[in-house]
Amino acid sequence: MRFYNYIFIFFCISSMAFGQDRIKSYVQKHSVEVQHINFNDSTFEDLEPIGKAIGDTRIVALGEQMHGDGTAFEAKSRIVKFLHEKKGFNVLVFENDFFGLTYGFEKAQKSKDSLNNFIFHNVIGLWSWCHSMTPLLYSYVYQTQSTPFPLILAGMDCQFQSKYTFENLELSVKHILSKIIESKQDSIDAKDVVDNLSSLFHNNSEANLSGCENGIQAIDNLLKGKSLSQLNNEEINIINNVSASYKNLLPYLQEVGKNSYNYLSRENQVHRDRQMFNNLMWLLKYKFPNEKIIIWAHNSHISKSIYDFEDNKNITSMTGELLGNKKINPYSYYSLGFTSYNATSIWTTSQNKPEYTEKPAKNSFETWINKDWNFAFLDWKNWNETHSEKTQFSMKGSFPMTQHRNFIYQWNKVFDGVFFIRNLEGCQKISYDKIIADK
Repeated sequence: MRFYNYIFIFFCISSMAFGQDRIKSYVQKHSVEVQHINFNDSTFEDLEPIGKAIGDTRIVALGEQMHGDGTAFEAKSRIVKFLHEKKGFNVLVFENDFFGLTYGFEKAQKSKDSLNNFIFHNVIGLWSWCHSMTPLLYSYVYQTQSTPFPLILAGMDCQFQSKYTFENLELSVKHILSKIIESKQDSIDAKDVVDNLSSLFHNNSEANLSGCENGIQAIDNLLKGKSLSQLNNEEINIINNVSASYKNLLPYLQEVGKNSYNYLSRENQVHRDRQMFNNLMWLLKYKFPNEKIIIWAHNSHISKSIYDFEDNKNITSMTGELLGNKKINPYSYYSLGFTSYNATSIWTTSQNKPEYTEKPAKNSFETWINKDWNFAFLDWKNWNETHSEKTQFSMKGSFPMTQHRNFIYQWNKVFDGVFFIRNLEGCQKISYDKIIADK
């Protein structure tokens, strides 16, 4: 019996090795070189394979391994320019405050100084304070505003983090809730919702547990049994963002100071990621019904599930898993993940402190790319259409707990394509004075 067990184990190991050899061969044969990431170069021949892989897809998501990956931001910026100018993508949606960026950008004056001031204070500093983002955010966005097809910025996140939100959300919510008040208790609950909004504002000293708990109780009481027929789809979506924001932030405030708490774990993302998906659906259906959109977010938020599943709101699902599920998302979706060989990731919020990154594992995706290429692209479509077997391999694709770390998984199912960077450098923090000086 032991002999047959050894034979079975040997067979499994041999099958895995054979599968890895086949997928390695596919990567080496079908990867294409991307010549450069120079944003100011408007020749896009080397990006045409990306355009061909995307085809007529309506939603294209561009990931990143970590929010301090300056070189990845440069690469993504060039891809955004390509998609805007050659593929008709006119809306760029950041993993950013939905209310502040969507409505704030719409109302912002489009003079260069006013627009850049808005962007610096309303696009999350992880990107707006990074030097690598300067050509896209502080030159290109403004330049397109005077064209027939301006590049529009919007947000999809229910985390309230922007100046516009801090200054305008309270009045908007107060106006919306006034439409559904039917009793004295409703008035009390509506006031509690509004009075505790400041507890939702990230980077705000007023954020506190009791305010968040009171806000959740008040909004649940107020909405219970209401048809909301008095509200339009826009107003309902804003209220849903407030509710999701309360419920997303609560676990964090409950566990502040406990080293065991992981704010980025999948279990603590359920309200946030589902609301990001709902915000995207609202943008596609109501706000920009005739537009194609680009999503700018972390790899973990854009990653697909390896299978379509029956939707259950009580089960955690990342935004990309919902977007990639044809049973749930009626729009076509292409997920482009990013990986790197060498990396030094520096967040603009970390005082130039490099984040921990790993070298690629032996016999990993990163080691299969031509050693003479600094940048490369691979589309998984042909492999996925012709290979039904489960194939796992190592790649630094970055789920929440594996940022810039090796992880063995079915990466060909998680991302439709992969963008490879050989040497990735972190962000250099910039000030608004620097932006004004460079204009």
